[in-house]
Amino acid sequence: MSTRRCFGTLLFASLFLLLAGQDQCPPPPLTYTPLEPEEGVAENITVEVYSDGWGNLLQTSVLRTEGGFLCDVPEETPYYDPPQYYIYAFADGFYTEIYYCTKGEKVLIDLDAVGDHPGGLTGAFFAAQSFFSDHPLGDTTIDVTYEDGRSTTVTTDRQGRFGMGDLPLGAYVFSFEYQDQLFKFRLQNTEATDYVDTVFYEPMQAAKPVIYLYPETTTTVDVRLEFPEGGHVTESIPDYGTGWHVTVDPDGLIDGTYPYLFYEASLPPLFQLDEGWLLEGDDLDGGLRNLLLDMGFAGREIDDFVDYWLPRLEGWPWYAVYPQDADALVTLTITPAPDNLLRASLLFRGLMDPIDLEQPPDPAPFAREGFAATEWGVLVIE
Repeated sequence: MSTRRCFGTLLFASLFLLLAGQDQCPPPPLTYTPLEPEEGVAENITVEVYSDGWGNLLQTSVLRTEGGFLCDVPEETPYYDPPQYYIYAFADGFYTEIYYCTKGEKVLIDLDAVGDHPGGLTGAFFAAQSFFSDHPLGDTTIDVTYEDGRSTTVTTDRQGRFGMGDLPLGAYVFSFEYQDQLFKFRLQNTEATDYVDTVFYEPMQAAKPVIYLYPETTTTVDVRLEFPEGGHVTESIPDYGTGWHVTVDPDGLIDGTYPYLFYEASLPPLFQLDEGWLLEGDDLDGGLRNLLLDMGFAGREIDDFVDYWLPRLEGWPWYAVYPQDADALVTLTITPAPDNLLRASLLFRGLMDPIDLEQPPDPAPFAREGFAATEWGVLVIE
């Protein structure tokens, strides 16, 4: 049995072309023998301990055999009090599993064996977060398509595991939807049983970006969104469809009804954490208002942001606010083009303790002259 581990960001795995003639009958279904995890006692188990909250690897150790593992890993600035962890445990010939614990607890590492079956293809799927705990893609039905066009489905168990035997040798595309985004992965089997761990990053959400439009006179405006790194609109008011075609008054009222254009989107997890601002939780209202004012927002734009986000953010002593490149994630095209455009995409992290942050350069003053447009939004990756 060959064992392959493929941990990493696999949002956009390379695909292969499926051969299918337009005038041919559809291929018969792909059949396979379901494979179940088997009992066994793993040896030389690699144990990787990660910080729940920060997501960084804290410790790697090797257990001689299955048994208790004490969660007592040093962490200088834990995200939670007491510190919490998630653990990947894996050994050759066994299914990988995730465990969760709090500092001082002991977890029982008990892995299941991968059976050896001709033409077998087995493994486990794990959804990774940029922060906080990874978790198995449990109880999920996955479409499986062979290179000749035949297809079937396989359903993971609660630990994200699957097993398929007696498969034709070759390449397969595993595809499923997760949080409104389509994921596809190319796996391949050989004569022995092939095992693959597939770890993919959960998409982040552009949560309630809103676009304010202020033409000098009542104007018909077209607004379109594009996603250069992948993604799509998941919610919108008014309905986005293939783009907004609206009439806007000088005071910003849209189609006589809407104060702004609202949308939410699913995006790949691409963001920066090198620069940001630190806000105190005791005066989050004032901190948010000052930050938005410094960026160039004004009046109802600031009020709308604070009214919506303050109750959703409150509860932490400190907040790190990381500005993102809005244009790199979502391209905004407005026709006729505004004379001045202000966009802000912010990522918030609640903190138990303050951290050192390198502040971004001071934003350039925003001129509200001619046709002005503004947009704010928050990225959610938890």
